[in-house]
Amino acid sequence: MTHTTIETGRALVARSVSKSYGPVRALVDADIDVRPGRVHAIVGENGAGKSTLAKVIAGIETPDAAQMRLDEASYAPRDRAEARARGVNMVPQQLSLVGELSLVENLLLVGSGRIARRGAARALLRETLRRADVEVDLDAPTSRLSQAQRQLGEIIVALAEGAQILILDEPTASLGPLETGGLFAHLRALCAQGTAIVLITHRLDEVREVADDVTVLSHGRVVHHGAATGLSPAEIARLMVGELPEPAPRAARTPGDDVLVARGVSAASDADGALHDVSLTLRAGEVVGLAGVSGSGQNLLLDVLAGLTPPTAGTVELDGAPVTAAGALRGGVAWIPEERADALVPTMAAGETLDLYRAVAGAPADPESRRATRAARRERQTAQMRAFDVRPPRPQLAASGFSGGNQQKLLIARELGRSGAGGGAPRAVLAYGPSQGLDLRAAQAVRERVVAAAEAGAAVLVASHDLEELLQVSDRILVMFGGRLVADLPASHATTENLGRAMAGLTEEK
Repeated sequence: MTHTTIETGRALVARSVSKSYGPVRALVDADIDVRPGRVHAIVGENGAGKSTLAKVIAGIETPDAAQMRLDEASYAPRDRAEARARGVNMVPQQLSLVGELSLVENLLLVGSGRIARRGAARALLRETLRRADVEVDLDAPTSRLSQAQRQLGEIIVALAEGAQILILDEPTASLGPLETGGLFAHLRALCAQGTAIVLITHRLDEVREVADDVTVLSHGRVVHHGAATGLSPAEIARLMVGELPEPAPRAARTPGDDVLVARGVSAASDADGALHDVSLTLRAGEVVGLAGVSGSGQNLLLDVLAGLTPPTAGTVELDGAPVTAAGALRGGVAWIPEERADALVPTMAAGETLDLYRAVAGAPADPESRRATRAARRERQTAQMRAFDVRPPRPQLAASGFSGGNQQKLLIARELGRSGAGGGAPRAVLAYGPSQGLDLRAAQAVRERVVAAAEAGAAVLVASHDLEELLQVSDRILVMFGGRLVADLPASHATTENLGRAMAGLTEEK
């Protein structure tokens, strides 16, 4: 892809960056060069050190050792505020906008003295929107914006603060193909003005599509850096994780009894599109995919099926009884939301997170006996973390102490790895993007876990922005548009083309 850039002379050079968390060496002598007007992708498996390197550059983490220069001057930010003042800003994977506030108010919250007034903040955001060729409502509470608009809004706020080096951590994890393409077009517009973009991603096709340069990390060390041109996704994958085994062939499954049934459901939400007369049946032993652009109602549908949001009309039944949040928990409904922060307590230790359902059920801490020792409990928790590849496998570590991908694996381990008293195997699985934020190997393992849950008799609903993921795991695929189900296709008849048309509202086929 060719593009014209305005060279601003800004460049960041980092050498010998090292960072440890206790015994865990997150970065070991890592190097990176970030050049103006270019997209620099950082890739690697979960726990490889990508986010740690980005946080060091953004002043969020202090390295144990590093030599960094920005604009040919020494660069060693004491905190994020100092990095922002030098023109380096990071948009985290878990977006940080305050949902009750508008973009104008969010900028006032974090801005410097020069944008202390609402009028100045609005004018600056409007000019930033024009430069970035973006349209986002400046006055609506950001919680009411779509996921794509919130992502763009956070970028606009960072640019309005003066960012010339913009670090984006997994910005497309919750975006569909059309939204991702739109975001990349905006990033290219920023590059054309001299902004340097650092893109952390697990989607290797994105490296090919938008990156100019690429750095590959493995176990905290740089194993490759250079131009992205000529580097295929397969080569990047081998650098990251070695050779991947082929996914297991999908065996034919015969659906069993009805487990979750929604009839004529309508519901409303401030954070997602409303539901209108939605009816569906999830059966034991079946994986149903759910596709749709952001804001079409998928999040709300999963919350209604889980009993977390009551419908304004219609009914939802779990094994023939009206569903409630408490009933879904007791009935074995596994819930994996799009925003993992909605399901994890950051300060709760990983071991306590895994044992949450035992605690809720009032069961003993261990299935072995009430006299089980702390060491035995810790051993079981460690084994479960290793089984789901949560790194590091340290039950005493708080959930917030793990990388985003490993937090996702911890959530998957809790929801799909239930066993023993108070935690039987799932009766139903409601998962939104279960592999989002995961590297290739971990994503493949999670998809196999989802399929295994269905083969064990669970009714499974998987919503995802990744159509390839849905095609890989689903027996049939539903499509939502405008809060309605507009397509119901057997997987054998579903293609990215006909699914994409339905997601755009171009078909009413059912």
